[in-house]
Amino acid sequence: MKIIFEKVRSTSAFLGMVLAILSLSFNSLAQEKFPIAVFPFPSVTNVYADLIIAKGFDKANGLQVEPITYGTGGAMWAGLAKGEIAVHNMSPYLLQKMRADKIPIVMFSSFLGMGWIVVTKNPEIKEFSDLKGRTIAATVAFSEYDYLQIYAEKKGLSFKKKDILVVDATTSLAQAQLEAGRVDAVLTWDPTATMMLAKNPDARTILHGVDAWKFVSGERGWELGLVVRTDYLKQHPGSLQRILKMYQDAGKFAMSNPDEADAIITSGKYINKGIPPGTISTGIRANRLILDVRPAWDRETNREIWKMLQVGLDGGFIPALPEKDAVLSVAPK
Repeated sequence: MKIIFEKVRSTSAFLGMVLAILSLSFNSLAQEKFPIAVFPFPSVTNVYADLIIAKGFDKANGLQVEPITYGTGGAMWAGLAKGEIAVHNMSPYLLQKMRADKIPIVMFSSFLGMGWIVVTKNPEIKEFSDLKGRTIAATVAFSEYDYLQIYAEKKGLSFKKKDILVVDATTSLAQAQLEAGRVDAVLTWDPTATMMLAKNPDARTILHGVDAWKFVSGERGWELGLVVRTDYLKQHPGSLQRILKMYQDAGKFAMSNPDEADAIITSGKYINKGIPPGTISTGIRANRLILDVRPAWDRETNREIWKMLQVGLDGGFIPALPEKDAVLSVAPK
């Protein structure tokens, strides 16, 4: 009897081991290849990519991330339009513009809070209004510039009327111009913002995006949201919840573990290169790097996204509101 029992127990252990191996093999095969955009320069897009790859948040959600490097934002937008990538982050205003161009995308979550800042080294400038008659360097093609324009108009200052002279510049060029004294202020965002402040101890923040947007709309708003191509969703039923969870896992990890996230991102082992240690943790603690992924069907998040769109319409930054299905209001099945 004892011999029979031992044989049964041995057989059960063997079968359990076989099932475990088969399960691992199945999970490996079940992982869906998922291309995402990354850039050869520091960006919040790369921050998420580093965390997803390093911590395996893709594989934990049945995905296998495959980074595609784009040298410019324009090349990346073309890649999204052509379907080379299915998901990326953008402002609600760009969502409206791309849908007007018949790009089949919908916004399904928030991505990044209003962490952009305006920085100056000029001791005469105490607040944003002091820039009247002065110069600011900004990347005019980016959403942060739209938000700053809206804020300026609300404060009675117009970039179009040149109350403040705008110099179009990339973030790196803007920093160089600030350091050389060729502009009075710059518009920037993390991780570049924290690196700029660390390199220039005499630089000061005179406007924070969180405060600016609250002044404009009474809401926190979102610097960027996540969009997905609808044709991808049709080809991959049930994938959206897993994609959302992957980004949520990365965002929650960083916000709860800023030092560990910093060690990953500044290690240079993944996508981001050349970011000094302490940059990410400092940005998170200073409320400049707000990695917060909330589904668009969350009632409050949905309302805030549409409030942003309405503000953009009222300010002339978009010609019309997008269709109601442009921002997902119902959780996918």
